[in-house]
Amino acid sequence: MFMMRRETSLSDKRITVRRDGEERVIEAPVGAGFLSLLKMHGFPLVCCNGKGTCGRCRILFEGQRAPLPVAADRIAFSAEELRQGYRLACMHRVQGDCTVRVEFVESRTVEAVTDHGGGIRDGSAGAAKDSGAANGGMPGRSAEYLIAVDLGTTTVAMQAVAADSLRELRRGGRLRILGEYSCMNPQRRWGSDVISRLQAAERGEAGELAEAVRDVLEEGVEQLCGELGGRPESIWLAGNTSMEHLLMELDTRTLGRYPFTPVCLQEMCLTGRQGKDGVSGQEIRLLPGISAFVGADITAGLLACGFAECEDGECRLFIDLGTNGEMAIGRGDRLICTAAAAGPAFEGGAGVNVPGTDMIALLAEMLEGGVIDETGLLQEPFFDTGWQKGELRITQQDIRGLQMAKAAVCAGVELLMEAMGTDASRIDKVFLAGGFGYFLDVEKAARIGLFPPQLAGRVTAVGNTSLLGACLYGGEESLREKAEAMCRRAEVLNLAEVPGFEQKYLERLNF
Repeated sequence: MFMMRRETSLSDKRITVRRDGEERVIEAPVGAGFLSLLKMHGFPLVCCNGKGTCGRCRILFEGQRAPLPVAADRIAFSAEELRQGYRLACMHRVQGDCTVRVEFVESRTVEAVTDHGGGIRDGSAGAAKDSGAANGGMPGRSAEYLIAVDLGTTTVAMQAVAADSLRELRRGGRLRILGEYSCMNPQRRWGSDVISRLQAAERGEAGELAEAVRDVLEEGVEQLCGELGGRPESIWLAGNTSMEHLLMELDTRTLGRYPFTPVCLQEMCLTGRQGKDGVSGQEIRLLPGISAFVGADITAGLLACGFAECEDGECRLFIDLGTNGEMAIGRGDRLICTAAAAGPAFEGGAGVNVPGTDMIALLAEMLEGGVIDETGLLQEPFFDTGWQKGELRITQQDIRGLQMAKAAVCAGVELLMEAMGTDASRIDKVFLAGGFGYFLDVEKAARIGLFPPQLAGRVTAVGNTSLLGACLYGGEESLREKAEAMCRRAEVLNLAEVPGFEQKYLERLNF
């Protein structure tokens, strides 16, 4: 392999870089961005979007005055850290010779939650993992099975499910899982958020974004096929609208700007590439979505939770919390959906790098202990330095980020109930989907106001409904028809256009 070598200029500056006891000298021209420079020289950070929002590209200027902090630095660091010389690498450029210490904060390892929270359809149907080979463990043979894929912004999860167990599930039996595969979404190197990836696609990198995910899908399918000794009957994928558009290399320009119009919300087909073992070169079917912000992963979740067959008059609420908080309310044949921007708040603060579920539990503890008041204000002596518990430090900015996210979700839930003509007292069931919901302490979430406190006793954590819904959609044609009809009749509530949203949002900021 040949590498291009840039000639050193007399005007280049010497950047001494220290990390983990090692030291290197890099020469760079004035104006070079520190983040790009460090990545280029072997200091990777795949999750930073380069906009100063995640707070993970931390560097410390040693031995001299650091550049003046910008607004993003003041959000990411305490006053004391700023005085010490901490800055965000993505926000600053080389101005002269300097010494920096790299203290990049890698994202917490995320494991895809694949448990389906047994009983979400009829109170008895759960998921059982089959520890033997397919077809009862008989060597050399494979049972009929399908593969479900949850294409998330952060993770990609896959399950091989016995086809006959899908029919048993409908009769009150258990889903039989034959194999699993999961990994981080490789598109993270373009940024941890969807907007960064949409912008990369606009810059002409759409093919690379699609290829990165296709490589992972091929690897997962080949692994499952190898373990089970044969090809699946079919492969079904559910993802949010942006993830599906990027995978299919559709035009995403209208997804990133008003009025946020998708190219396609219908079921789509991706023709698979021939794998090394000859088994993965088959088509992957993508589930249909509802809107630009309520995608196929929510279609799958609603199908898994019975919203496509909601004929009993029950009023059901569905909440899936991530970068966006997608929510839906259904009663009879009426279904209303919405989404609220949450940002990285439910993943935890950048400085503490803890799961959002732990953040919620810690905030509830701080509220009860008087460390913060009902407005979220840190009390003295914690206001400047943050509140420390073990190795975790919660700053005022971390608290404000979660406050804004939970206020948007709670306001969205209340507006959905108003649109349905009901209130919290008349909600029969609340399904909290995804890995976040699976590990959430419901009482503490209600305490900080993530949702109306009257709902706390009716909340069920249902795990990865995107995977289960993809299984059900692919396993029975009648359910596909019901899911497609559900998507067509769904009403979409744009919170930004709803009168009173801003006022309700402001009212829900307090804990």
